[in-house]
Amino acid sequence: MTEENRLEITDGILMRCSGGARKIVLPKTVRSIAAQAFVDCTDVEEIEIPGNQIRLPAEHIFSGCTALKKLSLWGEAEDAAGSRFTSRVRLKEYLGLAEDVQLEWECPTVWCLEDRCQFCGGALRGDVMRVCSFCGRIN
Repeated sequence: MTEENRLEITDGILMRCSGGARKIVLPKTVRSIAAQAFVDCTDVEEIEIPGNQIRLPAEHIFSGCTALKKLSLWGEAEDAAGSRFTSRVRLKEYLGLAEDVQLEWECPTVWCLEDRCQFCGGALRGDVMRVCSFCGRIN
């Protein structure tokens, strides 16, 4: 008998995931994840989010996934305020992922590139005043 996860989705928002299988692949129609969606998913080891843009309206959204080993996110990710993540480290902190959880994150847009200019994709320099070494714009 195959175990499967039951996903409750309303208007593009994943409201709840009722555990079962070890891997969850969200449908591309999911654009946001409710804060308590993964509270009871203690057996889930892998989550894949294939959408182009996803809103994560709460910090530590995957903290209920105590067995989580890998999170794959393919696209833009926004926090509760609608700000895009530009750093893998910051995204992992926001999600509250443990050190041993592997985060795969690839965003097709230039502003999601870690330590890259949101205008041209050039390398940034400086700690406080982030200036692009290619186009000279402040990021």
